[in-house]
Amino acid sequence: MNSQQWVEYLTGKLDRSKDRALFLRSYTNGHAPLPEMGPNLRASWAAFQRKSLTNSGGLVVSTLAERIVPNGIIVGDANDSPQVLAAQRVWRDNRMDVAVSDAVFDALTTGYGYLLITQGVDGHAVVTREDAAQFYVEPDPTQPWKAIAAIKVWRVPSERTDYMVVWADGVKLGYTRDSYTDDKLIRSVQGGWKPTLTMEEYEGNPPVVILENKDGKGEFQSQLGLIDRINWGILQRLVTMSMQAFRQRALKVDDSQNGEGLPDADEDGNDIDYKALFEPAPGALWELPPGVEIWESQQTSFQDMLAAVKDDWRELAAETATPLSAMLPDSANQSANGAEEPQKQLVFKAKDRIQRFRPALNVAMVKALQVEGADIGDQTLEVVFEPPNAVSMTEKYAAAAQAKAAGEALETIQRNILGYSPEQIAQDKQRRAEEQINLALNTLPQQKANDGPAAA
Repeated sequence: MNSQQWVEYLTGKLDRSKDRALFLRSYTNGHAPLPEMGPNLRASWAAFQRKSLTNSGGLVVSTLAERIVPNGIIVGDANDSPQVLAAQRVWRDNRMDVAVSDAVFDALTTGYGYLLITQGVDGHAVVTREDAAQFYVEPDPTQPWKAIAAIKVWRVPSERTDYMVVWADGVKLGYTRDSYTDDKLIRSVQGGWKPTLTMEEYEGNPPVVILENKDGKGEFQSQLGLIDRINWGILQRLVTMSMQAFRQRALKVDDSQNGEGLPDADEDGNDIDYKALFEPAPGALWELPPGVEIWESQQTSFQDMLAAVKDDWRELAAETATPLSAMLPDSANQSANGAEEPQKQLVFKAKDRIQRFRPALNVAMVKALQVEGADIGDQTLEVVFEPPNAVSMTEKYAAAAQAKAAGEALETIQRNILGYSPEQIAQDKQRRAEEQINLALNTLPQQKANDGPAAA
């Protein structure tokens, strides 16, 4: 395809993919679709509906994302080679801890996360996380983890201008357009673009890596109906509570006592305002004629509604392998055996996602080092992650002591159990060596003093 065909194709794809990304993201930022309650709703009712929304999708994603944490880079077998130091500087200067965390959150939410690797004005590598609502990648049909084309769109409101960059067929092209047409804000990405004079060539695939979640879906995408049911159940409870905030009262006439009820008008023919006469007050005393009683409604029990919503939360926790204690705080004190299995499922899922995301992060760092001019040759580069089975420090060190007693090497324990980064392991090794030297130097004078002149 030529450049114009790529523009039309990619902008159309981005229009469709951004709607999906924004829809799934609404379940994690408190803007999920409102429960349906009828066609004629006032704005005040829509505001009331919003009180029923929960951030259940955000809980599912954040609970898993907290266990996917990179903590170091290994190039070959060295921890302090020039390539490792360059990779560490790229990671630090680009705030990769934040960028990777956001890209992982995107992948767990929308199914895809993107990292773009470009060159800054100072010649250094620039790695940025790209929003799925403003960025689209056309994957290679034979190798879906690689991109054959990419598009990025953004708007500068102060300039009333939209900007677009397209990577395709080894060429990077720039486009612009006016944000308004006849004073009407443009909502669609497709249409109206004019090429600029900027054009750059690149080698290989576009400089973007794809963090693809399992099946290209968000973690809660298959449970959207269940989440909507939770919000709907909460809305019904709020409606019932609002309708029964005050008990309803009525005047009831007992026909068996020949009661005539209350008159509609007084002796002068004026309508009687019984609402004002029977206004409730702490010291109010009402005198009723014979045969007239006051009926008072009874409130509906909310326990069944609360129990039904909690059952839906439990079903959501089971289907998404999320610990129930993360969703229902009153389940934090459940039995140890009941809490252990969901934790295992979450750890297994986190390990699976790490294996899916690790190759993309490795490629991103290799591309960044190529921009920096650092060639790793035949060496392998690997981004190291913290162990996903998050446990307390007491449990970590208890497991470390058991591993040491079993004969495992200290550095292996520090990496696989304590979760040290390669830099932390190297620093600890150096400090332990310094402590041993200091201990030997302090012990030698004491030994000479104890042995006496003969020893000296």
